[in-house]
Amino acid sequence: MTRILEELFETYGEHIMRKHDLREDVEMMEALDKLPMDRDTKVEVCDLLSGYYFRWSTAAFAIGLHLGLSLTERSRPGPKA
Repeated sequence: MTRILEELFETYGEHIMRKHDLREDVEMMEALDKLPMDRDTKVEVCDLLSGYYFRWSTAAFAIGLHLGLSLTERSRPGPKA
């Protein structure tokens, strides 16, 4: 993943996901509270899941961006001989 795609996600994609409440840390912690583990372990698991969230979200955003750009690209004439 290139740094520019990560920055695009962090400045655009993540904002949209938060705006539409697509990431719920509170729900994640509530689910972890039902499990028999200490608070430090729950925070560690939450951090791990958040890391996966950012990695997968950034990758999905980059794939969608590339797909969208390729679908909107106009045909260009080939090089002249």
